[in-house]
Amino acid sequence: METIQVKQNGEAYSIEPVKGKSLLATAFEQQIPLDYKCQKGNCTRCKVELLSGQEIVNKPTPKEYEQIETELAHGYRLSCQTVPLK
Repeated sequence: METIQVKQNGEAYSIEPVKGKSLLATAFEQQIPLDYKCQKGNCTRCKVELLSGQEIVNKPTPKEYEQIETELAHGYRLSCQTVPLK
């Protein structure tokens, strides 16, 4: 299975994707120390740079467009809003 590579606060992490479960929830289960707070897409603390796996996750959500629209084009996503589709 393909892993999803993310970068946050200068640290790179590999997450084993789980279909239908957010990257943040999956990282938490896999003991990957992503920074987060609200888990609803409001605070942006869980923002990550998506280094790989873009093709297997959902498109950016309205909440992501609201919070980090200018950064989406540069590969950034909110890990609480990013969900693998397969």
